[in-house]
Amino acid sequence: MSSVAGLAAGPAVGRETVGAVPAAGSAAIPFPSRAWFEALAARVREQRVRWEHLGYVDCVAGFTVLDGPGGAPFRVQVSFDEFDVVDVREAREDEGARADFVLEADLATWRAMIESIAAGHGRPALEQTLNRLSHMGKPIAVRSDDPLRRDLYFRYNQSLQEFVNASAGFRTAFPD
Repeated sequence: MSSVAGLAAGPAVGRETVGAVPAAGSAAIPFPSRAWFEALAARVREQRVRWEHLGYVDCVAGFTVLDGPGGAPFRVQVSFDEFDVVDVREAREDEGARADFVLEADLATWRAMIESIAAGHGRPALEQTLNRLSHMGKPIAVRSDDPLRRDLYFRYNQSLQEFVNASAGFRTAFPD
């Protein structure tokens, strides 16, 4: 059994798991995967009051793991509409323009942030926030062909951080 910051985690069979155990028998959700982002969307719906407090979000955010499964980039687009996530879809490289902006980083960067969120019970260490990691364009790059659409990332940054912070509510499995 593996644990991070005292949080019990399920058996690690070829994978390490992090995060709070939500319910007995719950399996860890693999990262990166569409299912992982769908689990975040479900947490947003469960915490609507919190999202209303943060303010509305109206954008399509792209998340790219540059060295995803099999070494190929993994791309997902998450559509936010006011206080809800209305769509989560895997995206092909040629669908990038659909997103207002794309956050790109390698698996190690995403993993370190997710593990920090789990260890902080939903709050990452300051050095592991989206804002800090993307501030200088490294290790997370914010990409968009349109400067106004790119600016949506900075407008909704805290809500996007809360979106990723929701991963503390379930266990995450990373590839070997």
